[in-house]
Amino acid sequence: MSSTNTDSTNTEEFVARVLAWARSRPDIRAVLRTGSRARRDGTADAVSDHDIELYTTGPDRYAESGEWVAALGPVLVSVGLEGPWDNPARLVFFEDGVKADFQVVPVERLSEMAADGLDDLHERGYEVLLDHDGTAARLPAATGTPPAAPPDAGEFLELCEEFWFEAAHLPRYLARGELWVAKSRDWTTKELLQTMVEWHALTRHGAGHDVWYGGTRMRQWAAPGIWERLPATFGGFTAEDILRGARATADLFAELAGEVAAAHGFPYPEGAGRAVRAALDELPRL
Repeated sequence: MSSTNTDSTNTEEFVARVLAWARSRPDIRAVLRTGSRARRDGTADAVSDHDIELYTTGPDRYAESGEWVAALGPVLVSVGLEGPWDNPARLVFFEDGVKADFQVVPVERLSEMAADGLDDLHERGYEVLLDHDGTAARLPAATGTPPAAPPDAGEFLELCEEFWFEAAHLPRYLARGELWVAKSRDWTTKELLQTMVEWHALTRHGAGHDVWYGGTRMRQWAAPGIWERLPATFGGFTAEDILRGARATADLFAELAGEVAAAHGFPYPEGAGRAVRAALDELPRL
């Protein structure tokens, strides 16, 4: 894949191609851009995705085939998915190195946001590239920070129980030599730890604190000292190293969960945590 065509000039050429194509299709009534390229907050770089939303009167036609993306340039690979509003979505790498994530959205969605307010994605930032009917012009301005809040007691307890349930499997799989399965379970604990890091940051800094999504910018928004402890939570592809990383993951999770529970008065399954952490000290004999 070429990396020479991902500069700002070619970026704008890609957007121009998208808009020329969209204007040629009467069903497409608006085009929005989200993501770092729309926010213009200094985080976009030469390899940032283009997050493009196509608002159309006929979304189903784009679900049947992905051949339409070839009109925007030679395609290296194209993957069709279902988007967040049960809409067709297509993730595309073009041969010139440009990557675009397309959401093909029923045009009615624009009117809903204009009336009901922005969802979290658009609250972070959006840019109107095309607006045939003027509907996008009625969207509220983005604040740049979607609302976030710590969990309630039920959500907190459910996540803690799931974490310790997953972690409890690791010594068993490792004792059997099932390294792949153990790594899969271990990754699930990392995803649950990420959520706890988010809740911990919101507990420390308040509901207005921006924890982003999927771990993005975690170095900036996590509480002090958390980022520096994360390398120890990852291990290699040996039983000993997986177990070492699992212990570090469990220790960090227990510490953060305990602080969140204490701050909000939530029940916390301390007994399960102690038992599972003890089990991670050594592999069982089979």
